[in-house]
Amino acid sequence: MTESDFQKAVIELAHRNGWLVYHAVPAQVRPGVWRTTYAGDRGFPDLMMVHPTRGGLFVELKTERGRLTPEQETWLSTLNQVGFEAYCWRPAMLDLIAQRLGGAW
Repeated sequence: MTESDFQKAVIELAHRNGWLVYHAVPAQVRPGVWRTTYAGDRGFPDLMMVHPTRGGLFVELKTERGRLTPEQETWLSTLNQVGFEAYCWRPAMLDLIAQRLGGAW
């Protein structure tokens, strides 16, 4: 499963279970060159999700073989240290992801 397909599946599952989801989308700035504009530190998680009764999550999505960058690791560990739920999710975890988001996969 590609990261893009995985992301679509997670967002669909989240929406089916009442979560609001935010994801910054890259834009093509010239042929073949894509950028995601942002202000701040590199490595911010792919998704921010909130639910009125299930809380909030920060999630970095990776394929089974994908690796976190040092900046992504810093964001996830710092978010967890200050009390947020922050994860790196992979396609093999879909059953656990569905449980956390409150619905069957």
